[in-house]
Amino acid sequence: MSPTRGRPHASSREMLADAACELFLERGYESTSVAEITRRAGVSRSSFFNYFTSKSEILWYVFDRRIAAVENALVGTEKSAAHDDAGGGFPEALRAFVLGEAPDTLALAIAESRTMDVEDELAAGRAARQLRLAEAIGARLRRDGLDELRTEITAAGYAATLVGTVWRWALMGAGRHRLDALLEKSLCVAESVFAATTSELGELATPRATAADPETPAEAPQT
Repeated sequence: MSPTRGRPHASSREMLADAACELFLERGYESTSVAEITRRAGVSRSSFFNYFTSKSEILWYVFDRRIAAVENALVGTEKSAAHDDAGGGFPEALRAFVLGEAPDTLALAIAESRTMDVEDELAAGRAARQLRLAEAIGARLRRDGLDELRTEITAAGYAATLVGTVWRWALMGAGRHRLDALLEKSLCVAESVFAATTSELGELATPRATAADPETPAEAPQT
């Protein structure tokens, strides 16, 4: 059997990503075209679209896989029996975020954002993906019975924790630090913060007249 001609399919995506990063560093993200990326990688234009739907996906494709892994884990895991409070145990599903391939291309873009002139793309992409994570986490918390206010706050906080950890990892030097170890530290901080505020937030679920609540009529003074 003769050896397969051309580059292995498994490496084609990586070669395109490497070529794109070289060009982004040389010319800037906005000034680099798909045609230039394929020429640098030595593949056809049609080959590019076998792996990426757009130029921006080169930066985000691994990160988006990690988000999908979290979404699947949030849907597929059950509430922890060790936690009586609604939403207990769901942070375990968030650890799926660092399983598999690390988002090295995105990390390079974050670290070299000015050189690549990719700051606008990163800002827009980060906001959209953080919202996507918050929506997935929120859906899980609602399923577990958390009230709406606590769901919104907790989901936003954990989504920011996941995305912020990747940014921190990239700026610290992705090759010198383990993303899973950094995420573990971040989740521990987030879990302690939300554990400390659980009782305070829980009080808001039961309306009562207080001086701090302008929408609740004050009690009539005793005569």
